[in-house]
Amino acid sequence: MSNEFKPGFDGMPPIKNKYDSVEKSLIIAKSVELGVQTVANAYGIKWQVIAAWKRYYGSKKSTKIIIQSPMGGSITTDEIIEKVGDVDEIYVRVDENAAYWVKGNENGSVTLW
Repeated sequence: MSNEFKPGFDGMPPIKNKYDSVEKSLIIAKSVELGVQTVANAYGIKWQVIAAWKRYYGSKKSTKIIIQSPMGGSITTDEIIEKVGDVDEIYVRVDENAAYWVKGNENGSVTLW
């Protein structure tokens, strides 16, 4: 089994002409792990481009989102994702104390509080 990094595998975006902010963040994270040169070479882009993305996206402060129920319970988006797991979409219904999830053709729900 090879440890060689390949774009388009293990949750990484494929090689393409333009990347959205989520894809750029994934590429930045991988460059921190493996080195900017390695990732830039794999994607066929200049290392300076990844360095610029890192400066731009690294300078943004992440905002913590807290969802609060009328009864006083609260939960963060990270906690919801922990409860639900790896899914495609999550629909939060505070009025029902539930998060509904969809993954492919499967779906379900979890209790929030």
